[in-house]
Amino acid sequence: MGELLRELNPDVALGMMHYPSALVVLGARLARVRTRTVASYRGPFYEYMRHYESGYRRRLFLRAVVAGTALLADRVIVPSCGTALELRRRFFTPLSRTVAIPNGIDHAAVARLSSTANLTLAPQGDWMRTSRRDSDKGISSPPLLCAIARLAPEKHLELLLDAFRLVRAAHPARLIILGDGPERATLEARIADWGLSDAVSMLGHHENIYPYLCRADLFIHTCQFEGFGYTLLEALACGTPVISTDCPYGPREILGNSEYGVLVPPDDPALLAAAISRLLAHPMERQALAAGGLKRARELSVQRMADAYTAEFMKLVLS
Repeated sequence: MGELLRELNPDVALGMMHYPSALVVLGARLARVRTRTVASYRGPFYEYMRHYESGYRRRLFLRAVVAGTALLADRVIVPSCGTALELRRRFFTPLSRTVAIPNGIDHAAVARLSSTANLTLAPQGDWMRTSRRDSDKGISSPPLLCAIARLAPEKHLELLLDAFRLVRAAHPARLIILGDGPERATLEARIADWGLSDAVSMLGHHENIYPYLCRADLFIHTCQFEGFGYTLLEALACGTPVISTDCPYGPREILGNSEYGVLVPPDDPALLAAAISRLLAHPMERQALAAGGLKRARELSVQRMADAYTAEFMKLVLS
C-alpha cells in the first residue's frame, strides 16, 4: 500500500471498512507520504467482536489495530452517530476528527429498478403477483412481509421466523426472505420444523430487490447490530412500512423515535410479532408510516451524502 501511495501521490486516500482503513492509514504513515488519510468504519466493530470474536489475544490485537488506525487517521467517517460514539468509548477515537455521514440512496435508480416486472416467484405461485397497490384497490391477497439480509447469524433471522409463526396464528400472512449465506440450511430446517413451508419462501440473492420491496406490505429488519442498515433506507424509498429491532446503532437514527418506522426491542419475538400484527390490522397506520418513510428517504439522498464526503475531503486538502 505504501508503494502505491508513493506512486499515485493522492491528496486524500480513503479506506472503506476496518481492514482497508488500516492498510491505507498505516501504509501512508510507513511510506511517509503527505497524503491525507480517511478511515471509514461502516459498522460497530466492538459489537461484532463481542458477539463473534473469541480469545483474549485476538481481541487485543483487533482493538489495537482499530484504535491505532483511528488515532492516526486525519479523519474518521462513519454512517451513524452511534458508531462514532462507540469508536470514542471503545477505541478512544477523538470525536473532533470523527464525522457521521449517513448513507444515501439514488431515488431515480429506485424508481427505474422498481418497475422491473420479472420476479422470481415462490413455488406457491400467484400470491406474489398482487402488490400493495392492488390491495389498496380492494383486491384481496395475503399480507406480504419481506426481509432482505445475508443469511448469517448476526442478521438474526431466526428471531423473525419465531415472530412470524406467532403472527400466522392470527393472520394468513406470507413471508419472503431475499439473500443467501451460511445459515441457509439452518433456516430452511427451522421453517420446515415449525410448519411454515407453505408460508415462507427463501428466494436467494437478487441484484434488484426493489420490485420485491414494492410488493411488500411490511419490511422487517432483525439484525443484532448495524452501522447504518441500508436495507431499511431501501424499503423506505419504496414506500414500504418498516419494523426494525432497535439494535446498535443505525436503525434508530434512520427511523427516529419510531417516527418513520416502528422500533421494537431486540431478542423479543413476542413484541416483534405484536408490532407486525398491529400494523397488519391497521392499514391507515401503515399508510402513515409509508408516507413518513418516503419523506425520510428523500432527506437521505445519495447527492446529500456525496456532497458531505466532498466537503470533508476538501477540508483536508485545504488544511
